[in-house]
Amino acid sequence: MKIAQVCPYDLSRPGGVKNHIFGLSDELEKMGHELTIIAPNGQVNSGKSKIRLFGRNRSLKISGTKIDLNIALGEDRKNLKAFLQSQQFDIIHYHTFWNPMIPYQVWKHSSARNVVTFHDTPKQKWLGKTVMPMAASVIFRMMDEVISVSNSQASNIGGADHPRIRIIPNGLEIAEYQLPIAKLGEFDDGKFNLLFLGRLEPRKGVIYALEAFKSLKKSTPELRLIIAGEGQEKELVTSFIKEHQLDDVIVLGQVNEATKIALLKTADLYLAPAIFGESFGIVLLEAMASGVPMVGFGNEGYLNIIPEQWAAFFPKPKDQQAFTDAINTMITQKSTRDDMIAWGLEAVKKYEWSFIAQEVEKIYFSALK
Repeated sequence: MKIAQVCPYDLSRPGGVKNHIFGLSDELEKMGHELTIIAPNGQVNSGKSKIRLFGRNRSLKISGTKIDLNIALGEDRKNLKAFLQSQQFDIIHYHTFWNPMIPYQVWKHSSARNVVTFHDTPKQKWLGKTVMPMAASVIFRMMDEVISVSNSQASNIGGADHPRIRIIPNGLEIAEYQLPIAKLGEFDDGKFNLLFLGRLEPRKGVIYALEAFKSLKKSTPELRLIIAGEGQEKELVTSFIKEHQLDDVIVLGQVNEATKIALLKTADLYLAPAIFGESFGIVLLEAMASGVPMVGFGNEGYLNIIPEQWAAFFPKPKDQQAFTDAINTMITQKSTRDDMIAWGLEAVKKYEWSFIAQEVEKIYFSALK
C-alpha cells in the first residue's frame, strides 16, 4: 500500500506522537509498504521514511501544556494540494487530527481512505470535557476507521465500546533499548540515580520529583536526580535547586534519542510524576524495555500499563507524600526493584512494533474494503 502518515507537530521537537509515527512508519516499510510522513516545516532527521514538509508551525500554552497550530498558506497550500493529487495514496493516517490545520487541509484535498489515531484528550480540563468530544464526533464522520491508543483515551471520545473505535496501543522498538550501551561515565560513580525525562511543564510534574528528592536527600546522601528536558518550568526548576541548595540535581536540557537511551541505562529508578493528560505512557515502556524500575503517579494513561501488582508505586496524582514514600521504598528495597525489572522486561514484549504494526495494517485493509 501507498501510505501517508500526517503529523501535526514540528518533527524536530521530542514527543510521543512523533516517535509513534516514526516507529510505525519504519515497521510498515519493513512489511513492504511505501511510506511518506507529512508534517509542518521544521528541521528534521528523515530516518528511513520520506518526509514532506508543508506550512508553518506555531505553539501556544493552554492548560499547562503546549498546543501546536499549523497551516499551509498561499504557495505552500497549492503545493500540498498538488502533491496529494500526484501521489494518489491508498491510505492517509492522521495523528491527533484536531490540531489545526494541516490535517484538515490534507483530508480536504485527498481522495485516499482515511484513518485517524487519537493519542490524547486532557479529560481534567475544559478543553477535554467539552470541545474535544464534540470535535471527535465530527471527525468520526470524516474517517473510514478510528483508532485510540488506550481504553482511558477512548473514554473521552465516545467510550472503549464505541462501535467505531479500535483500541491499538503505542508500540516500541524494544531492541533499541536493550543494546549493550554503556552507562554515562559522569554518572556511573556509585551514586543512586533518579531520572526524570520529559517536558518541563506543569502536567509532567517535575516539581514533585524535586520535592521528593529534597526530602529523601537528607537520609540518602548518595542520591542524585537527573532531569532531561526543556520547557516553560525550566526557570522554576533552577530556582528550586538554588533555593534549596540541591547540589546533586543535574539539569541536562533536551537530549537526543541516543543520550536518552544511555540515561535510561544509567538510571537506578525512573520517575514519571505526570499528573494528568497522559493517554498511554510510552515513557513507561521505554523504562521497562531498558530494565529500569519506576515510580510515578497513577494517572489514567499510566494505569493502562501498570497492573494492580505495582499500583502502590503509582499513587493518586499530586499525592506528594505517597510519591516520596514509594521512591524511598524502591531505593531501600533492591528485591522490589529487581522484581519490577523482571516484570517490565516481560510485560513490554506485547508492545513490540512488529506486533502493533500488524494490527494497524489490518485496520488499513478494513478501510480499503
